[in-house]
Amino acid sequence: MAIKQALAVKTMEAAAGGKVVSASMSEVTNGWVALVIKAADKKLVCVTQGECPLTAMWAVENSCEQDGLHVDIMSLNANNAAVIRRFVKWAAPSACGTKGTSIGFSDWLGAAGGCIAPLFAKKQVKPVLAEYSAADSVLLKRNFLEAVDAATWGVFETGYKEGYGANAEGLKSEEDIVKALLYGYSMIGLDCSDKINLQIEKMSDAEVEKRYNDFPQEFRDAMQGSYLEANFQVGSEVIHFEPEQLRRIVLEYGEAIMHAQFIYNSYLKNTPWEIDFELLISKEGKLLSPQEHYLIANELQRNGIKFAALGLNTLDEAQLLQEMLQTHAAIADTFGYRLSFLHADLTLKDLGAVAKTLKGKVHFKLSSVLWLAAWETVLKLAPQLACQMRDYAGLAETDALIPQTETGKAYALSYKTLLAPEAGNFADQVKEVLAVNHAAYSERISVLVGNYLRTL
Repeated sequence: MAIKQALAVKTMEAAAGGKVVSASMSEVTNGWVALVIKAADKKLVCVTQGECPLTAMWAVENSCEQDGLHVDIMSLNANNAAVIRRFVKWAAPSACGTKGTSIGFSDWLGAAGGCIAPLFAKKQVKPVLAEYSAADSVLLKRNFLEAVDAATWGVFETGYKEGYGANAEGLKSEEDIVKALLYGYSMIGLDCSDKINLQIEKMSDAEVEKRYNDFPQEFRDAMQGSYLEANFQVGSEVIHFEPEQLRRIVLEYGEAIMHAQFIYNSYLKNTPWEIDFELLISKEGKLLSPQEHYLIANELQRNGIKFAALGLNTLDEAQLLQEMLQTHAAIADTFGYRLSFLHADLTLKDLGAVAKTLKGKVHFKLSSVLWLAAWETVLKLAPQLACQMRDYAGLAETDALIPQTETGKAYALSYKTLLAPEAGNFADQVKEVLAVNHAAYSERISVLVGNYLRTL
Protein backbone atom coordinates (compact mmCIF):
# COMPACT_ATOMS: atom_id res chain seq x y z
CA MET A 1 0.00 0.00 0.00
CA ALA A 2 1.25 3.48 -0.90
CA ILE A 3 2.51 5.69 1.91
CA LYS A 4 0.15 8.57 2.60
CA GLN A 5 1.76 11.98 2.19
CA ALA A 6 0.85 13.15 5.70
CA LEU A 7 2.53 10.09 7.22
CA ALA A 8 5.61 10.61 5.04
CA VAL A 9 5.92 14.23 6.21
CA LYS A 10 5.53 13.26 9.86
CA THR A 11 8.15 10.52 9.52
CA MET A 12 10.63 12.78 7.69
CA GLU A 13 10.38 15.52 10.29
CA ALA A 14 10.73 13.12 13.20
CA ALA A 15 13.76 11.38 11.68
CA ALA A 16 15.58 14.50 10.48
CA GLY A 17 14.53 16.81 13.30
CA GLY A 18 13.50 19.60 10.98
CA LYS A 19 10.67 20.99 8.86
CA VAL A 20 9.73 19.54 5.48
CA VAL A 21 9.76 22.01 2.58
CA SER A 22 6.27 21.18 1.37
CA ALA A 23 6.87 22.42 -2.19
CA SER A 24 9.63 19.84 -2.63
CA MET A 25 7.49 16.89 -1.55
CA SER A 26 7.60 14.37 -4.41
CA GLU A 27 6.19 10.87 -4.70
CA VAL A 28 8.53 8.16 -5.98
CA THR A 29 8.17 4.39 -6.33
CA ASN A 30 6.94 3.10 -2.95
CA GLY A 31 7.90 6.31 -1.17
CA TRP A 32 8.37 10.05 -0.94
CA VAL A 33 11.36 12.37 -1.15
CA ALA A 34 11.67 15.98 0.05
CA LEU A 35 13.97 18.60 1.50
CA VAL A 36 13.99 19.08 5.25
CA ILE A 37 15.35 22.26 6.83
CA LYS A 38 16.76 22.34 10.34
CA ALA A 39 18.05 25.78 11.33
CA ALA A 40 20.21 26.79 8.34
CA ASP A 41 20.93 23.20 7.30
CA LYS A 42 19.15 21.44 4.44
CA LYS A 43 18.91 17.68 4.06
CA LEU A 44 17.35 15.43 1.47
CA VAL A 45 15.11 12.81 3.06
CA CYS A 46 13.52 9.78 1.44
CA VAL A 47 10.86 7.64 3.12
CA THR A 48 10.10 4.25 1.57
CA GLN A 49 8.16 1.08 2.23
CA GLY A 50 9.12 -2.01 0.30
CA GLU A 51 11.37 -2.02 -2.74
CA CYS A 52 12.38 1.39 -4.13
CA PRO A 53 14.93 1.81 -6.97
CA LEU A 54 16.26 5.04 -5.47
CA THR A 55 17.41 3.39 -2.24
CA ALA A 56 20.47 1.78 -3.82
CA MET A 57 21.44 4.98 -5.63
CA TRP A 58 21.51 7.52 -2.82
CA ALA A 59 24.70 8.65 -1.11
CA VAL A 60 23.32 8.25 2.41
CA GLU A 61 24.52 9.92 5.62
CA ASN A 62 22.11 8.22 8.03
CA SER A 63 19.36 5.63 7.80
CA CYS A 64 16.75 4.46 10.26
CA GLU A 65 13.50 2.54 10.58
CA GLN A 66 10.55 4.48 11.91
CA ASP A 67 6.99 3.18 12.30
CA GLY A 68 7.68 0.44 9.77
CA LEU A 69 9.11 2.86 7.20
CA HIS A 70 12.70 3.09 5.95
CA VAL A 71 14.21 6.59 6.12
CA ASP A 72 17.36 7.79 4.33
CA ILE A 73 18.85 11.16 5.29
CA MET A 74 21.29 12.67 2.83
CA SER A 75 23.31 15.75 1.99
CA LEU A 76 22.69 17.84 -1.12
CA ASN A 77 25.61 16.48 -3.12
CA ALA A 78 26.26 15.74 -6.80
CA ASN A 79 25.28 12.07 -6.59
CA ASN A 80 21.92 12.83 -5.01
CA ALA A 81 21.23 15.70 -7.41
CA ALA A 82 21.71 13.25 -10.30
CA VAL A 83 19.23 10.83 -8.70
CA ILE A 84 16.71 13.63 -8.25
CA ARG A 85 17.07 14.64 -11.91
CA ARG A 86 16.48 11.04 -12.97
CA PHE A 87 13.45 10.24 -10.85
CA VAL A 88 11.82 13.63 -10.22
CA LYS A 89 11.30 14.64 -13.82
CA TRP A 90 10.22 18.24 -13.18
CA ALA A 91 13.51 18.87 -11.34
CA ALA A 92 15.55 17.98 -14.45
CA PRO A 93 16.39 20.45 -17.25
CA SER A 94 14.43 20.12 -20.48
CA ALA A 95 14.92 21.47 -24.00
CA CYS A 96 13.42 24.81 -24.99
CA GLY A 97 12.88 23.91 -28.65
CA THR A 98 12.76 26.37 -31.53
CA LYS A 99 9.54 28.33 -31.05
CA GLY A 100 9.22 29.98 -27.65
CA THR A 101 10.91 32.70 -25.62
CA SER A 102 13.45 31.82 -22.95
CA ILE A 103 15.74 33.74 -20.62
CA GLY A 104 19.08 32.46 -19.36
CA PHE A 105 20.93 33.27 -16.14
CA SER A 106 24.52 32.73 -15.02
CA ASP A 107 24.73 32.04 -11.29
CA TRP A 108 28.50 32.41 -10.98
CA LEU A 109 28.34 32.32 -7.18
CA GLY A 110 25.85 29.48 -6.94
CA ALA A 111 23.95 31.62 -4.44
CA ALA A 112 20.65 32.35 -6.21
CA GLY A 113 19.13 28.98 -5.29
CA GLY A 114 15.38 29.00 -5.79
CA CYS A 115 15.06 32.77 -6.22
CA ILE A 116 14.55 32.77 -9.99
CA ALA A 117 12.21 29.96 -11.03
CA PRO A 118 9.09 31.17 -9.15
CA LEU A 119 9.28 34.50 -11.02
CA PHE A 120 8.39 32.59 -14.21
CA ALA A 121 5.29 30.88 -12.82
CA LYS A 122 2.36 31.03 -15.27
CA LYS A 123 4.37 33.05 -17.79
CA GLN A 124 4.93 32.10 -21.42
CA VAL A 125 8.69 32.39 -20.93
CA LYS A 126 10.99 29.52 -19.97
CA PRO A 127 13.89 30.11 -17.58
CA VAL A 128 17.31 28.65 -18.33
CA LEU A 129 18.61 28.54 -14.78
CA ALA A 130 22.12 27.28 -15.46
CA GLU A 131 23.77 29.13 -18.33
CA TYR A 132 27.41 28.35 -17.77
CA SER A 133 30.30 28.74 -20.19
CA ALA A 134 33.53 26.82 -20.62
CA ALA A 135 35.49 30.05 -20.23
CA ASP A 136 33.79 30.84 -16.90
CA SER A 137 34.37 27.29 -15.68
CA VAL A 138 38.10 27.74 -16.22
CA LEU A 139 38.14 31.27 -14.81
CA LEU A 140 36.11 30.58 -11.67
CA LYS A 141 37.39 27.03 -11.06
CA ARG A 142 33.74 25.92 -10.81
CA ASN A 143 32.75 23.01 -13.03
CA PHE A 144 29.63 22.38 -15.10
CA LEU A 145 28.28 19.81 -12.66
CA GLU A 146 28.24 22.33 -9.81
CA ALA A 147 26.24 24.76 -11.95
CA VAL A 148 23.51 22.31 -12.97
CA ASP A 149 23.35 20.86 -9.44
CA ALA A 150 22.70 24.34 -8.00
CA ALA A 151 19.83 24.79 -10.46
CA THR A 152 18.45 21.34 -9.64
CA TRP A 153 18.33 21.98 -5.90
CA GLY A 154 16.82 25.43 -6.42
CA VAL A 155 14.00 24.06 -8.56
CA PHE A 156 13.42 21.10 -6.25
CA GLU A 157 13.16 23.35 -3.19
CA THR A 158 10.61 25.68 -4.81
CA GLY A 159 8.58 22.92 -6.44
CA TYR A 160 8.65 24.73 -9.78
CA LYS A 161 7.09 22.28 -12.23
CA GLU A 162 6.73 24.38 -15.40
CA GLY A 163 10.11 23.39 -16.84
CA TYR A 164 13.53 24.97 -17.01
CA GLY A 165 16.63 24.66 -19.16
CA ALA A 166 20.35 24.30 -18.52
CA ASN A 167 22.83 25.51 -21.13
CA ALA A 168 26.48 24.48 -21.27
CA GLU A 169 27.57 27.28 -23.58
CA GLY A 170 30.75 28.31 -25.31
CA LEU A 171 31.97 24.72 -25.57
CA LYS A 172 34.99 24.09 -27.78
CA SER A 173 36.35 20.71 -26.73
CA GLU A 174 34.74 17.34 -27.30
CA GLU A 175 35.54 16.47 -23.68
CA ASP A 176 33.40 19.36 -22.39
CA ILE A 177 30.54 18.36 -24.69
CA VAL A 178 30.58 14.79 -23.41
CA LYS A 179 30.64 16.00 -19.80
CA ALA A 180 27.72 18.38 -20.36
CA LEU A 181 25.66 15.56 -21.86
CA LEU A 182 26.51 13.24 -18.96
CA TYR A 183 25.55 15.94 -16.46
CA GLY A 184 22.09 16.30 -18.00
CA TYR A 185 22.33 19.71 -19.68
CA SER A 186 19.41 20.34 -22.01
CA MET A 187 21.24 22.79 -24.27
CA ILE A 188 24.70 22.41 -25.78
CA GLY A 189 26.28 25.65 -26.99
CA LEU A 190 29.09 25.04 -29.47
CA ASP A 191 31.56 27.88 -30.01
CA CYS A 192 33.10 27.61 -33.48
CA SER A 193 34.88 30.98 -33.36
CA ASP A 194 38.32 29.32 -33.26
CA LYS A 195 37.53 27.64 -36.56
CA ILE A 196 36.94 30.93 -38.39
CA ASN A 197 39.84 31.90 -40.65
CA LEU A 198 40.33 35.55 -39.73
CA GLN A 199 43.33 35.83 -42.05
CA ILE A 200 40.96 35.96 -45.02
CA GLU A 201 39.88 39.48 -44.07
CA LYS A 202 43.47 40.69 -44.44
CA MET A 203 43.91 39.22 -47.92
CA SER A 204 43.42 41.09 -51.18
CA ASP A 205 40.69 40.09 -53.63
CA ALA A 206 43.30 38.51 -55.89
CA GLU A 207 44.76 36.46 -53.03
CA VAL A 208 41.29 35.32 -52.00
CA GLU A 209 40.44 34.27 -55.54
CA LYS A 210 43.69 32.32 -55.86
CA ARG A 211 43.06 30.51 -52.57
CA TYR A 212 39.43 29.81 -53.55
CA ASN A 213 40.51 28.34 -56.89
CA ASP A 214 42.40 25.64 -55.00
CA PHE A 215 39.01 24.04 -54.34
CA PRO A 216 37.93 21.38 -56.87
CA GLN A 217 36.05 22.72 -59.88
CA GLU A 218 33.05 20.58 -58.97
CA PHE A 219 32.81 22.27 -55.57
CA ARG A 220 33.17 25.77 -57.04
CA ASP A 221 30.50 25.04 -59.63
CA ALA A 222 28.16 23.80 -56.91
CA MET A 223 28.69 26.94 -54.80
CA GLN A 224 28.13 29.16 -57.84
CA GLY A 225 24.93 27.34 -58.70
CA SER A 226 23.73 27.54 -55.11
CA TYR A 227 24.46 31.19 -54.36
CA LEU A 228 25.30 33.26 -57.45
CA GLU A 229 22.51 32.32 -59.80
CA ALA A 230 19.60 33.44 -57.64
CA ASN A 231 18.49 35.91 -54.99
CA PHE A 232 17.01 34.60 -51.75
CA GLN A 233 13.76 35.87 -50.28
CA VAL A 234 13.68 35.81 -46.47
CA GLY A 235 10.53 37.44 -45.19
CA SER A 236 10.37 40.85 -46.81
CA GLU A 237 14.16 40.91 -47.25
CA VAL A 238 16.25 39.77 -50.23
CA ILE A 239 19.72 38.26 -49.79
CA HIS A 240 22.11 38.66 -52.74
CA PHE A 241 25.66 37.31 -53.09
CA GLU A 242 28.49 38.83 -55.12
CA PRO A 243 31.23 36.44 -56.37
CA GLU A 244 33.98 38.04 -54.27
CA GLN A 245 31.72 38.01 -51.21
CA LEU A 246 30.92 34.32 -51.67
CA ARG A 247 34.59 33.36 -51.98
CA ARG A 248 35.49 35.15 -48.75
CA ILE A 249 32.61 33.61 -46.80
CA VAL A 250 33.47 30.08 -47.95
CA LEU A 251 37.14 30.49 -47.07
CA GLU A 252 36.45 32.21 -43.77
CA TYR A 253 33.63 30.02 -42.43
CA GLY A 254 34.08 26.70 -44.24
CA GLU A 255 36.04 24.99 -41.47
CA ALA A 256 33.61 26.26 -38.81
CA ILE A 257 30.65 24.84 -40.73
CA MET A 258 32.36 21.46 -41.14
CA HIS A 259 33.29 21.42 -37.44
CA ALA A 260 29.67 22.07 -36.45
CA GLN A 261 28.61 19.17 -38.68
CA PHE A 262 31.18 16.87 -37.10
CA ILE A 263 30.16 17.71 -33.52
CA TYR A 264 26.45 17.33 -34.27
CA ASN A 265 26.82 14.00 -36.06
CA SER A 266 29.24 12.64 -33.45
CA TYR A 267 27.48 13.66 -30.25
CA LEU A 268 24.06 15.26 -30.70
CA LYS A 269 22.28 13.58 -33.60
CA ASN A 270 21.10 10.47 -31.77
CA THR A 271 20.75 11.48 -28.12
CA PRO A 272 17.97 9.52 -26.36
CA TRP A 273 16.49 12.78 -25.08
CA GLU A 274 15.78 16.10 -26.76
CA ILE A 275 18.74 18.49 -26.85
CA ASP A 276 18.88 22.13 -27.96
CA PHE A 277 21.93 22.67 -30.17
CA GLU A 278 23.05 26.30 -29.93
CA LEU A 279 25.67 27.50 -32.38
CA LEU A 280 28.02 30.45 -31.93
CA ILE A 281 29.89 31.39 -35.10
CA SER A 282 31.03 34.95 -34.69
CA LYS A 283 34.16 37.06 -34.81
CA GLU A 284 35.05 39.29 -31.89
CA GLY A 285 34.01 42.86 -32.60
CA LYS A 286 32.06 42.04 -35.78
CA LEU A 287 28.47 40.99 -36.31
CA LEU A 288 27.65 38.36 -38.90
CA SER A 289 26.55 39.89 -42.20
CA PRO A 290 23.21 38.69 -43.65
CA GLN A 291 25.12 36.84 -46.39
CA GLU A 292 27.35 35.07 -43.85
CA HIS A 293 24.35 34.19 -41.69
CA TYR A 294 22.35 32.86 -44.65
CA LEU A 295 25.13 30.71 -46.08
CA ILE A 296 26.01 29.19 -42.70
CA ALA A 297 22.37 28.32 -41.99
CA ASN A 298 21.73 27.00 -45.49
CA GLU A 299 24.81 24.77 -45.56
CA LEU A 300 24.08 23.32 -42.14
CA GLN A 301 20.46 22.61 -43.02
CA ARG A 302 21.41 21.04 -46.37
CA ASN A 303 23.65 18.65 -44.46
CA GLY A 304 20.97 17.63 -42.00
CA ILE A 305 22.22 19.61 -39.00
CA LYS A 306 19.35 20.53 -36.70
CA PHE A 307 20.23 23.43 -34.46
CA ALA A 308 17.84 25.25 -32.16
CA ALA A 309 19.52 28.64 -31.91
CA LEU A 310 22.21 30.79 -33.47
CA GLY A 311 24.05 33.01 -31.00
CA LEU A 312 24.75 36.68 -31.69
CA ASN A 313 26.97 38.70 -29.36
CA THR A 314 25.16 41.97 -28.66
CA LEU A 315 28.32 43.58 -27.25
CA ASP A 316 29.74 43.48 -30.77
CA GLU A 317 28.23 46.24 -32.89
CA ALA A 318 25.04 46.56 -30.81
CA GLN A 319 23.72 49.46 -32.90
CA LEU A 320 24.32 47.57 -36.14
CA LEU A 321 22.48 44.58 -34.73
CA GLN A 322 19.44 46.75 -34.02
CA GLU A 323 19.54 48.04 -37.59
CA MET A 324 19.87 44.55 -39.08
CA LEU A 325 17.63 42.73 -36.61
CA GLN A 326 14.76 42.37 -39.07
CA THR A 327 17.01 40.67 -41.62
CA HIS A 328 18.62 38.28 -39.12
CA ALA A 329 15.17 37.48 -37.72
CA ALA A 330 13.88 36.68 -41.21
CA ILE A 331 16.80 34.34 -41.91
CA ALA A 332 16.28 32.49 -38.62
CA ASP A 333 12.55 32.21 -39.30
CA THR A 334 13.20 30.88 -42.81
CA PHE A 335 15.39 28.07 -41.51
CA GLY A 336 13.34 27.36 -38.38
CA TYR A 337 15.57 28.20 -35.43
CA ARG A 338 15.74 30.91 -32.78
CA LEU A 339 18.21 33.72 -32.33
CA SER A 340 20.12 33.74 -29.06
CA PHE A 341 21.44 37.07 -27.77
CA LEU A 342 24.58 37.07 -25.63
CA HIS A 343 24.85 39.87 -23.03
CA ALA A 344 21.26 40.90 -23.74
CA ASP A 345 21.00 42.57 -20.33
CA LEU A 346 23.90 44.90 -21.13
CA THR A 347 22.70 46.08 -24.53
CA LEU A 348 19.00 45.47 -25.14
CA LYS A 349 16.73 47.84 -23.24
CA ASP A 350 13.41 46.49 -24.51
CA LEU A 351 13.32 42.72 -24.73
CA GLY A 352 9.67 42.86 -25.70
CA ALA A 353 10.35 44.81 -28.88
CA VAL A 354 13.06 42.35 -29.90
CA ALA A 355 10.84 39.36 -29.10
CA LYS A 356 8.05 40.85 -31.20
CA THR A 357 10.37 41.25 -34.19
CA LEU A 358 11.39 37.61 -33.77
CA LYS A 359 7.77 36.42 -33.38
CA GLY A 360 8.56 35.28 -29.84
CA LYS A 361 11.22 32.82 -31.02
CA VAL A 362 14.23 34.07 -29.08
CA HIS A 363 16.60 33.30 -26.23
CA PHE A 364 17.92 36.19 -24.12
CA LYS A 365 21.07 35.64 -22.08
CA LEU A 366 20.84 37.87 -18.99
CA SER A 367 24.24 36.71 -17.81
CA SER A 368 24.96 39.60 -15.45
CA VAL A 369 21.64 40.04 -13.65
CA LEU A 370 22.44 37.82 -10.66
CA TRP A 371 25.91 39.31 -10.26
CA LEU A 372 24.51 42.86 -10.38
CA ALA A 373 21.88 41.88 -7.79
CA ALA A 374 24.74 40.61 -5.63
CA TRP A 375 26.63 43.88 -6.16
CA GLU A 376 23.58 45.91 -5.12
CA THR A 377 23.15 43.79 -2.00
CA VAL A 378 26.80 44.18 -1.03
CA LEU A 379 26.78 47.93 -1.73
CA LYS A 380 23.81 48.38 0.59
CA LEU A 381 24.55 45.91 3.38
CA ALA A 382 28.34 45.47 3.34
CA PRO A 383 29.75 48.85 2.25
CA GLN A 384 33.25 48.14 3.52
CA LEU A 385 33.50 44.98 1.42
CA ALA A 386 32.02 46.87 -1.55
CA CYS A 387 34.76 49.50 -1.21
CA GLN A 388 37.47 46.83 -1.19
CA MET A 389 35.96 45.17 -4.26
CA ARG A 390 35.74 48.48 -6.13
CA ASP A 391 39.35 49.31 -5.37
CA TYR A 392 40.59 45.89 -6.43
CA ALA A 393 38.64 45.93 -9.71
CA GLY A 394 39.31 49.60 -10.44
CA LEU A 395 35.62 50.54 -10.50
CA ALA A 396 34.18 54.01 -10.08
CA GLU A 397 31.69 54.80 -7.33
CA THR A 398 28.10 54.88 -8.50
CA ASP A 399 24.64 55.51 -7.09
CA ALA A 400 22.87 53.19 -9.53
CA LEU A 401 23.92 50.10 -11.47
CA ILE A 402 22.22 50.55 -14.83
CA PRO A 403 23.35 47.64 -17.03
CA GLN A 404 23.30 49.51 -20.35
CA THR A 405 25.64 52.27 -19.13
CA GLU A 406 29.43 52.00 -19.34
CA THR A 407 29.64 51.98 -15.53
CA GLY A 408 26.98 49.29 -15.33
CA LYS A 409 28.83 47.16 -17.88
CA ALA A 410 32.07 47.57 -15.93
CA TYR A 411 30.41 46.32 -12.73
CA ALA A 412 28.72 43.49 -14.65
CA LEU A 413 31.98 42.26 -16.14
CA SER A 414 33.93 42.70 -12.89
CA TYR A 415 33.14 39.11 -11.91
CA LYS A 416 36.03 38.06 -14.15
CA THR A 417 38.38 39.91 -11.82
CA LEU A 418 36.70 39.59 -8.44
CA LEU A 419 35.54 35.97 -8.50
CA ALA A 420 38.73 34.48 -9.91
CA PRO A 421 40.72 32.54 -7.28
CA GLU A 422 43.64 34.93 -7.84
CA ALA A 423 41.55 37.71 -6.29
CA GLY A 424 41.68 36.04 -2.90
CA ASN A 425 38.50 35.39 -0.94
CA PHE A 426 36.14 37.98 -2.44
CA ALA A 427 33.87 35.19 -3.74
CA ASP A 428 33.53 33.62 -0.28
CA GLN A 429 32.94 37.00 1.35
CA VAL A 430 30.21 37.92 -1.14
CA LYS A 431 28.53 34.52 -0.73
CA GLU A 432 28.55 34.98 3.04
CA VAL A 433 26.89 38.40 2.73
CA LEU A 434 24.25 36.95 0.40
CA ALA A 435 23.61 33.97 2.69
CA VAL A 436 23.13 36.18 5.75
CA ASN A 437 20.98 38.61 3.76
CA HIS A 438 19.22 36.08 1.53
CA ALA A 439 15.87 37.88 1.66
CA ALA A 440 17.44 41.15 0.49
CA TYR A 441 19.34 39.38 -2.30
CA SER A 442 16.20 37.54 -3.39
CA GLU A 443 14.31 40.84 -3.48
CA ARG A 444 16.93 42.46 -5.72
CA ILE A 445 16.78 39.47 -8.08
CA SER A 446 13.00 39.72 -8.15
CA VAL A 447 13.12 43.42 -9.01
CA LEU A 448 15.78 43.14 -11.71
CA VAL A 449 14.33 40.06 -13.39
CA GLY A 450 10.82 41.43 -13.03
CA ASN A 451 11.83 44.56 -14.93
CA TYR A 452 12.79 42.42 -17.93
CA LEU A 453 9.78 40.11 -17.70
CA ARG A 454 7.38 43.05 -17.72
CA THR A 455 8.60 44.04 -21.19
CA LEU A 456 7.69 40.63 -22.63
